[in-house]
Amino acid sequence: MSSDRPFDLYCPTKIKFGAGITAAAGTEVKALKGSKALVVADPGVVKAGLLDGILDSLKKENLPFAVFDQVEVNATLSSVMKASELQKSEQCDILLLVGGGSTMDTGKGVGCLATNEGPLPAYEGPEKYSNPPLPSIAVPTTAGTGSELSFGAVLYDEERNYKFSFRSSMQIPKVALLDPLLLKSLPSHVAAASGMDALSHCAESFVSKWATHFTDAYCRENFILVGKYLRRFVADPADTEAAGGMLQASSMGSMAFNTARLGLVHAMASPLGAHFHLPHGTACAVLMPAVMRFNLLACPEKYREMALLLEGVVCGNSMLDQAESGVYAVERLLDDLDMNVDIDTSLVTEEKLSQMADETLSSGMQLTNPRNVTKADVIKVYKDYFDI
Repeated sequence: MSSDRPFDLYCPTKIKFGAGITAAAGTEVKALKGSKALVVADPGVVKAGLLDGILDSLKKENLPFAVFDQVEVNATLSSVMKASELQKSEQCDILLLVGGGSTMDTGKGVGCLATNEGPLPAYEGPEKYSNPPLPSIAVPTTAGTGSELSFGAVLYDEERNYKFSFRSSMQIPKVALLDPLLLKSLPSHVAAASGMDALSHCAESFVSKWATHFTDAYCRENFILVGKYLRRFVADPADTEAAGGMLQASSMGSMAFNTARLGLVHAMASPLGAHFHLPHGTACAVLMPAVMRFNLLACPEKYREMALLLEGVVCGNSMLDQAESGVYAVERLLDDLDMNVDIDTSLVTEEKLSQMADETLSSGMQLTNPRNVTKADVIKVYKDYFDI
C-alpha cells in the first residue's frame, strides 16, 4: 500500500443507528424535501411485517407513498422496469429502500431511470450516466451487502443470462437507517450468506491495490466484528448486540470498497451466481478460500493480520504458512455456518469455464486484485473451487 497514491473517499451518507431507529423514516423523507415516496421491498420483508413501522412513520408525517414489493432474490432488470413504471405513474420523487442488496440494487436502477433515459444496461460500468438520480433512504434488513452506503448495483439481465453492474457516486443513498430490530426474523441461512458477504468486502478491500490507511482501518474493525459476532448472529438473529455488530461491520465494508474497490472474488462471483443460480453472498463466500490461496503470494502480511483479527491466532513458522491461517479462518466460518454448496460438476464444462472467465475479466473488478490475473488464472481458480 502506497501512502502517496491519490484517492477519493466518499462519505456522503447520514448514518442513523439504533434499535427502533426506523421510526425516523418519515422525518428523514421530509428532511430531504420528498413529497411522495416509492417504498421498494421484497415479498419476504412485507410478510415479516418489517414495513409496518416504516409506513406508519410516513403516515405520521402525512407523506403519501406507493409500494413496490416484487423485488426478486437476485435483483433483475425486469423488476427494475416494473418498479420504474410505478415510480413514474405515481410521480414519486424519493425512494425508501427496505431490504437486502437486491432491494437496494433495484432501487438504484429505478432512481437512475427516473432521471436518465436508459436503457439501464447502457450504463454498465463506472459513472456512465449524467443526471443525478432520485434521492434515496436505505433501510437494510440484512447485514452484509453494505448497499446502503455503496455507489454500486448489480442486476441480472434475464434475456442475456448475464449480471452487470452500474456504479456512480451520485447513487449513494442520502440516509442509512441501521436498525438491528429489523434483522430479528432473518432466516439463519440468509444471515450466514449476508455476513460472509460483509467479510468478503473487507477481505478484498484490505488487499486491494487501491487500499489506503482509511480503508484498512474500516477493514480491520470489520474483521474484529465478524470474528466476534457472525456466529452468534447466525445462531440467533434476534440477538440485537450481534445484529448491531454485523450491521456496522457491513457498513464498514461498503465504506472500504467504495474507495479501495473489490477484486477477484466479486469478479468471479457474478458469473458463478448467474450460471448456477447462487445468491450473491453465497457465491462470494464459497469462492473466498480459492481466491485467497491464489493471492497469497502477493500479500501474505495482510492475510496473516486478517487471521489474527478474525481468530486471534496464526499457525506456522513462515510468513506464507501464517498467511494461510487467514484462508483456514474463512474455511472454518464456512463450515460452522454450513455454507458449503454442492454443484453438479458435470455441468462445469471447459466451454462454460471459458465463458465464465471471459465474463469475470469483462467486469474490470480484477484490476485492483493484489495479484495480476489472466484468463488461465481465472479458469484455474474456478477449477480449484469446483475441485476438478
